[in-house]
Amino acid sequence: MTVAFVGGDVVTPSGVLRADVLVDNGVIAAIGAGLPPTEHIVDATGQYVLPGGVDPHCHLMQGLASASRAAALGGTTTALSFSLPIEDENPAEALLRARGLVEAGESIIDIGLHAMCYRPNDLTEHDVQRLAELGADAVKVFLAYPELGIMATGDGLYRTMRAAARAGLPVQVHCEDGELIEALVEEAAAQGLTGPEVFAAVRPPEVEDIAVNRVLAIAALAEADCYITHLSSAGAVELVRRARAGDSKRTVSTEACVHHILLDAEQYRGPAAEDLLVAPPLRGQRHVEAVRAAVLDGTIDGVGSDHAQHRTDVDERLCPHGGSHYGIAGIGARLPLMLSWGLDNGVPIERMAYVLATGPARAFGHAPAKGQISVGSDADLVLWDPEPEWTVQADSFDDGTDSSPYLGRRVRGRINSVFLRGHCLVADGALRTHEAGRLTYPGRA
Repeated sequence: MTVAFVGGDVVTPSGVLRADVLVDNGVIAAIGAGLPPTEHIVDATGQYVLPGGVDPHCHLMQGLASASRAAALGGTTTALSFSLPIEDENPAEALLRARGLVEAGESIIDIGLHAMCYRPNDLTEHDVQRLAELGADAVKVFLAYPELGIMATGDGLYRTMRAAARAGLPVQVHCEDGELIEALVEEAAAQGLTGPEVFAAVRPPEVEDIAVNRVLAIAALAEADCYITHLSSAGAVELVRRARAGDSKRTVSTEACVHHILLDAEQYRGPAAEDLLVAPPLRGQRHVEAVRAAVLDGTIDGVGSDHAQHRTDVDERLCPHGGSHYGIAGIGARLPLMLSWGLDNGVPIERMAYVLATGPARAFGHAPAKGQISVGSDADLVLWDPEPEWTVQADSFDDGTDSSPYLGRRVRGRINSVFLRGHCLVADGALRTHEAGRLTYPGRA
């Protein structure tokens, strides 16, 4: 089927164009004025035509169907989700199980997969090569959570990075110094300290700075491409800037998360504090401003949601009676809230499209098929009207989590329609189809 999107302001990698977009068989066939007539026309007058959002950081596998609906409603057409090993699964088994969920039609958007590794010190070069062959777009490891047994040591991270470099995969790293956090947790527990502010206090900005510095040094030694997840501290941002300014044989990519841009640590003093626990935690205003500046100046390549379809129990030493959990929902809110923030702060729409779609797709090898409006790209398109204003409600994104850190937030601009490979997922703000999404792989032209 051929469809023409007419009359909108089209946000392309080369700038904003008042142009029409011709879609043929799910792929963008032409962009410009005076395109050939077609039977099916979508009127985009008064709206921006944006590339479908690409969320680089989300945990969807415990509720893929619900999370993908929320993503679609919020203008995200491709989610790059972690594979989430269970029990004694190795990374390849977890990746295959996650692939099976997508292939069974659980998702209404397209899904790419990051290979989560809970035992990175045990990974062999064969294991990493197998992940690449199975279509993983990255290998994810942690420098935190020794209490869960998933923390990588320096030598383990180095070996993983060397193997990943040979396999052509970037290594994503959760950058918090787990050994130092462990000492701070034990100290807080000995004093009987609990609560959201303590949860944040045992993961201060310094533990992120130490870990980011270590990862950048190891990546340089391994000559590996690395991806720093959820940058949240001013010190870590500056370390990335310095690494990029140096002579390097590897790529350093970075992301921020919506909550580290829009929220701050003062909210741990408020009534919704228990719903805002996340690692790294919300930061003080100085750090928030540093992350915002990094989004604007290009230090940050993409903005993710870190959407958690299922929350995790807080360390029992900090919550001895249970009942506290961390992880937040946000895959649906990501595009609307960030586009609204961009409007409020005068950020060019091209920059917002980059961090919400193009940058994430490029970081993991999914461009040019995903994340941009170009001839030959998938026709993943979002029609966004910058004029309306609305407020986030409990049912705004229907993600099934019954939780949102953004409840009551005023939003400028509304996503009216969402298209995946030319098929309408959302019209007038409501889901219109439950057609299955597909797996998307890195390196696809």
